[in-house]
Amino acid sequence: MRASSQRTLLVALGLTALAGGIAHGERAPILGIGVDVEIARVLDEIEAESAKQTRLEAEIASLDTRRNELNNTLKSRVRALYRITRNGMTPLAGGFEAIRQHVARVRRLQALVTNDARALQAAALRSDAARAESALAVTSLSHARDRLTALQNQETMTSLHAHEPAPPREPAGAFYGLRLHDDSRAPLSAFEAQRGKLATPISGEVRVSDAHRKESDGSGLEFQAPAGTSVRAAAAGRVAFSDHYGSYGQLVIIDHGGAYYTAYGGLGNVDVRVGDDVSAYARIGDIGNASNPPSLFFEVRKGTRTLPPRVWLGL
Repeated sequence: MRASSQRTLLVALGLTALAGGIAHGERAPILGIGVDVEIARVLDEIEAESAKQTRLEAEIASLDTRRNELNNTLKSRVRALYRITRNGMTPLAGGFEAIRQHVARVRRLQALVTNDARALQAAALRSDAARAESALAVTSLSHARDRLTALQNQETMTSLHAHEPAPPREPAGAFYGLRLHDDSRAPLSAFEAQRGKLATPISGEVRVSDAHRKESDGSGLEFQAPAGTSVRAAAAGRVAFSDHYGSYGQLVIIDHGGAYYTAYGGLGNVDVRVGDDVSAYARIGDIGNASNPPSLFFEVRKGTRTLPPRVWLGL
């Protein structure tokens, strides 16, 4: 397989660190996946398990309501069946037709009681199964969160040993002419040291292409993926802007300190607010459906200058 083909495949799989190595003529390692890819995978697992837990809780509540309804209906029909079958209730005075109608009514009630009992048993069995699934989902979610914490700690320790302390934080510069949120708190990470190692904002198989927005002085990247796909922070930082802006659509800008920013345009739902601290790989929202096809527009900037995003992502 040629290096360009290998690189395309690795980017599709989210293995940006390996793809960057191939782009510089290195041989792809046979074993080993970057910590950033594993963190993204665990975050996706946490998201899936959380959604599963929510679905199961809703199903359990619905089953409990259904069981109460079935139980009340069953009791009512059993009482009715008892009343028309107890001694002395057979309509002998009405002749054969009255007896026939009475027997038919008894059989109908018996059939209804049998069906109600079966439905109640089925609902009880499914409720027990859903509760067991919910318990497993809670355990899986807990283990995934533990793995995420361990991976993030590993990444932090690696970064501390590999890089010098970050330079002092510079005040926020002009950015698209927008007024950005800023404060005096220390930055969350040394952004310059992450050149070539930023987390890809969209994990999984996506189509990546160079793109441009009329408000910008340079190029960014467009990640085409289905609407609703999770968008994650490329690095730790603080949300400096979150609003609709021109051709960017719904836009989130993250301040990483030292006048470095990343921008995420074309969002649908947004999970962060201005002033929020976010960690690398944290979900900040999802891709909207305003564009066709749906896509995320991503930029890296230093102050008023747009930086080559592929270099910073290692693509």
